[in-house]
Amino acid sequence: MTLAPQHIARIGIAALFIAWLTLFPMSGVFLKQDHLMMWFLAPHILALFALAHFGPGMPAQRLQRLIYAGLIGTVALSLLSLEFRGGLATLLMVLLGIVSAPVSLRMGQCLKASERPVVFAAMALASGNLLALVVGLAPLSPHLKLTLISVMLLFLLTPLGPARQRREAINPHPHQLLIYLPFIFVFQIVSGLMYGGLIPAYDAHAIIPGLEVVFYGAGAIGCLWLVKYTQPTAMLVGVASALAAFALWSLLPSGPGIHGAMFFMMAAAGIVDLLLLSLVLNQADLVRAFGHGVGVLCAGILAGQLLGMALGGAAETMAFVALILLNMAVLVLFIPRKRTEASDAPTRAHPEHELPEALIQLLSDQEQQVLKQVLAEKTYREVADSLSISESSVKTYMHRIFQKTGVYRRHQLLDMIRDTNSALYSQSATVDKDSRVA
Repeated sequence: MTLAPQHIARIGIAALFIAWLTLFPMSGVFLKQDHLMMWFLAPHILALFALAHFGPGMPAQRLQRLIYAGLIGTVALSLLSLEFRGGLATLLMVLLGIVSAPVSLRMGQCLKASERPVVFAAMALASGNLLALVVGLAPLSPHLKLTLISVMLLFLLTPLGPARQRREAINPHPHQLLIYLPFIFVFQIVSGLMYGGLIPAYDAHAIIPGLEVVFYGAGAIGCLWLVKYTQPTAMLVGVASALAAFALWSLLPSGPGIHGAMFFMMAAAGIVDLLLLSLVLNQADLVRAFGHGVGVLCAGILAGQLLGMALGGAAETMAFVALILLNMAVLVLFIPRKRTEASDAPTRAHPEHELPEALIQLLSDQEQQVLKQVLAEKTYREVADSLSISESSVKTYMHRIFQKTGVYRRHQLLDMIRDTNSALYSQSATVDKDSRVA
């Protein structure tokens, strides 16, 4: 894919917000005290859920005004943080958590309006973390660096322009996001527990401080195909990477082991963050999906931090709890999927979803399987996940079906099949009635 200037601009705008989060309120190098992160996260979570509840009912212009006001407030409060201490700093973080929630949504709008939202999201995650590394290592004073990254947030005011023609399917059904949210929540708790013990040890042994963000970007970009086409597999790769981090940390608690553990954990975080963004961006209602999805992610981070504080410096206990939670996460991921698939079974068995005999003779077995899934009103992505094939293969099979039937619109094909089935069942019912009368 060739990156045109407008593509680079969209990725850069989203990366700016990610870099600001990484450098400042999310336990970044510019946060004066680590406990302030909690005072940012708690109101931020509530604001995101409120946005998910009230945002979809807002007129578009009012929502955009709220986003712009939140952006200006975020920049102003970030600059004021340079001067405040003590209780005033805590109050500032509470306010910042509230006003920055619409700014987070603005980042989502920027990605969703692009031609390939999931691809752009992966690039934004990777470049945002790299930008945070570059700014953190720049030979400037902390005050000047925080001022620079805060003022650059104003680029999010840039008009997005008309939405590009999408090359990725939109999934209008919210259940696909909902079945992954428990996993996201548990995984973020695990991350908080792991980082609580890993970060101090890594900081003491790091050969090149900041090198870990490269592995975060590598995780996001390296698993891009899995996230787009086989999300359960991507989730398992994320879990496996986190388990590898746990094993290295336990077996080699210094030097190369700590480096490997941090690198694997950062790669896992990149995979999980991209998966969440892909699920959110492929929902029809971005405001509701973004508020719920990112709110749950932040809630998991907050829960992990609070649990880590409760456990204190007991690294072995933290590691043991992390291992248990990772196993729970796998169960949370797959149990809801089985229930969802089971609940879909009656729909697939409905008479209107059967293929006419003439069509069965015309199509191959694989084409029939694809068509039955599409007839059940599944998106191409859901069909691909169900049949363990790629989304492009689903499109290829549908193109062949269109050629064989001479119908070149999906809704027309489905209407034709349903009309044929309805006529057949009506005819069958009439024959049965006549035979009973006779």
